[in-house]
Amino acid sequence: MATSVGYRLPAWRLFKNDTMNFFDQLLIWDKQTLLTINSYHQPWLDRFMWLVSESLLWLPLALAFVLILFRNKGNKALFILLALGLLILFTDQVASSIIKPLVERFRPSHDPEFGDWVNLVNGYKGGRYGFISSHAANVFAFAGFSLLLVRNWPYTVLVLLWASLVAFSRIYLGVHFPLDVICGGLFGFLSGWGMYALYAAFFERQMHASRSRSMRTDRKTTNGEFKKTDIGLFLTALILVLVTAVIAAHKLAW
Repeated sequence: MATSVGYRLPAWRLFKNDTMNFFDQLLIWDKQTLLTINSYHQPWLDRFMWLVSESLLWLPLALAFVLILFRNKGNKALFILLALGLLILFTDQVASSIIKPLVERFRPSHDPEFGDWVNLVNGYKGGRYGFISSHAANVFAFAGFSLLLVRNWPYTVLVLLWASLVAFSRIYLGVHFPLDVICGGLFGFLSGWGMYALYAAFFERQMHASRSRSMRTDRKTTNGEFKKTDIGLFLTALILVLVTAVIAAHKLAW
């Protein structure tokens, strides 16, 4: 007597199908989110996001950070700047010269499927490939390194918000998908932590002991031994730059 036997897919096939469905849904979400963010455009917001995405806007803050380093770290500031320089060089080159050519994922502005649906600002499209975002990698690398260096909660919150704003501007401008920015930011942040660990291993061997002493005896410095007044002035300057960018975006006409 013949019996029917139900056929069951092997477990690895089921896992493969579930994985494919997950990634398919993730890519759909990625594109839908990009179009949702990119579809909301206001003239002043176009100008603001364009300014936020420009490195020159942040040059005064970079110079202020260098000044604070020398005021608080002395000759050790040279090694910190060297570590930061190597960190940004690493994240920028890995993102631009290795990952982007390897993955070959089109930027939204170059995507043949729906590139025509993307709103561009000043006709800017960026390079051909966008995964991962170099902007996101670089700003989150700096954030990850510097927040461990400074060790101050107001600084940590504001520097992460700043990095997120710069990364978000790349989505708004239509030159990166959200996943480009998320993965770029994660890569940069972890790279920043890794570089700080290397720096601390060589130049901050007494870091924990000195930090404990400073917490007991001096409330005027952060746990990273920066004067709180200097960090406060730097954060105030960061806010002023953003306010200036908002005002300029409202007043200027391109």
